[in-house]
Amino acid sequence: MRIGLFGNHTGLAGRLSVVGVEVVVDGGSPGGDVRTVEGLKGFLEALDHPRLFLLDLPAGTEVDRVIDEAYVVMEPGDVVIDATPSYWGDTLRRFRRMRHRSIFYVDAALLPERGAALLAGDQRGTDLAMPLLERLTRPGGAVRAGEAGAAHFARMVHAGVAMAVEHAVSEARQLLEAYPNEADPEPIADLLWPGRDAASPAAAWLLEDAVRLHAVIPLLAQSVMLEMGAALDDHRAVEVPPRVGGFVNPDDIL
Repeated sequence: MRIGLFGNHTGLAGRLSVVGVEVVVDGGSPGGDVRTVEGLKGFLEALDHPRLFLLDLPAGTEVDRVIDEAYVVMEPGDVVIDATPSYWGDTLRRFRRMRHRSIFYVDAALLPERGAALLAGDQRGTDLAMPLLERLTRPGGAVRAGEAGAAHFARMVHAGVAMAVEHAVSEARQLLEAYPNEADPEPIADLLWPGRDAASPAAAWLLEDAVRLHAVIPLLAQSVMLEMGAALDDHRAVEVPPRVGGFVNPDDIL
């Protein structure tokens, strides 16, 4: 299998090489075993149709800049897999733009700590993307999340749950420390709540979205506020990932 890779924000070039995927990049080397082409048009000859392109970029305007440059050399039926940590509303806008050129745009939420991935988009696009994501996950770990944007939306929810769990375990440690006959909180916490996912500031996106979607999330909202309070106490900033745009209703944009 051979794919075109844009960026290497999370080190996907190395992970892909390990699982036998040949990575093709435009100039330079992002690390790992890669093949280089000169100029974006080189992808047309280096990749078999339908071509698979993977975005491994930070959230924000960089994603749009790369798409602006790259989509002009793509052809109908090609697949763009967006593995960026983007806000789902931005993903919907990009999906619409690519669909107008008959290019499949699949949003993917990679969860390496779970050996899993979520993917969402048109049925044909997810069918074409599935073999690649299955190589990056445990058996059965690649799951279809639904229509466009659903995978990135689910990752945002996952970020909120991870933050809530982090604060719950912190409270549990305090309670264990209060045991009147001595207890060791750390090994107890590791045994009772193993494999906890790292919390992400992207959980802050949940607050506005929950209001707009009429979803009641008091525990998740409180965890975000607790994290902001802890950051203020520690004199540190909560670096929420950038959004290009705000909330959108899929019915209005698609």
